[in-house]
Amino acid sequence: MNQIDLTQNQLVLKEKKGPLIARIFIYLLTIMTIILPLGGFIANVLNDGVTLQKNKFNYAANYQWFKGSLKEFDFEKIDFTIQKAGYEEDHKGVLVIKFDEKEMFETVSKFPLSDLEILLINLKALYSDQTLE
Repeated sequence: MNQIDLTQNQLVLKEKKGPLIARIFIYLLTIMTIILPLGGFIANVLNDGVTLQKNKFNYAANYQWFKGSLKEFDFEKIDFTIQKAGYEEDHKGVLVIKFDEKEMFETVSKFPLSDLEILLINLKALYSDQTLE
């Protein structure tokens, strides 16, 4: 292969192709820099659906294209607590719900501790006659 081609007033310089493995790596790297950020965007479109009734708790995870199965808990007494999660400097946690001291439910999503504390106060007020002692 001729790398330098001079025809009249036009000069064409051609570079030799790099090794196949190097080209494959660069193509994969390029594709991943596009796909991974999009995957992160899609993963952030999650929500957990919770329905609270007098003696029943329903939970359904909604991950856009994938929907989790519905979980139901029947209870007489209920208790709400916060469990710290992740790194300490993040100040995040999960909501833990105990049903009749038999079953327990823990949210997957992590929330700021300050938001969880406000939610905890509201939930305890809402279920004041049914909280565990």
